[in-house]
Amino acid sequence: MSSTSRSALFSLLVGATVALAGCHTSINGPIVVGDGETRDGHLSTVNGLVKVGKDCTIRGGCRTVNGGIEIGERSEVEQLAAVNGSIRTAPGVTVKGDVESVNGPVSLDPETRIEGEVQTVNGTIRLVGARVEHDVRTVNGDIYLGEGAIVRGDVVFERQLGSSGRRRPPTIELRDGSVIEGDLLVEDPDLGVRLVLRDGSEVRGRIENAEVERVEAQDGV
Repeated sequence: MSSTSRSALFSLLVGATVALAGCHTSINGPIVVGDGETRDGHLSTVNGLVKVGKDCTIRGGCRTVNGGIEIGERSEVEQLAAVNGSIRTAPGVTVKGDVESVNGPVSLDPETRIEGEVQTVNGTIRLVGARVEHDVRTVNGDIYLGEGAIVRGDVVFERQLGSSGRRRPPTIELRDGSVIEGDLLVEDPDLGVRLVLRDGSEVRGRIENAEVERVEAQDGV
């Protein structure tokens, strides 16, 4: 997946537009699904928010180009994809596929389960008590795991292609007993990634090209 993940993210620009041929679409407005509703097909918009209420079932993906995505408590959806907006899940959400963002942050609340990968290019990734069954990948984003979050695959900082400029060194922080079961891999050895481990959190696989700092609980935030 490593060789294709970045191209997959940028393909959202095309994919989100193509998805407008689906069942629930908007060009310049939001899509709102009320509590307890079931929808078949994609929820897709170009310039607007996609908001799904509590206890909903979406048999398709939620996609937007210039807007955010919000998924309510205990709802289930196939995929989440945004280009220039944030993605946020409330507690207890299930995403059957991937969560992908190009330029916005991804924030996953407790008991959220992602059955695919979480990917960003420039967005921060926050997993708070959430579980990701496969990899977490970014190019320029910081990563935070708290409240016992689990990544069952690898966490990868991908090499930036086609640019000679120096990137800001990202930080990855784990706290509250959070775990990466796979490896932490930094593809650019000069990037200067800083890994902070707090409160017994751990990376169970190998750590490659990252500076490790272990902090005891009493040392503060």
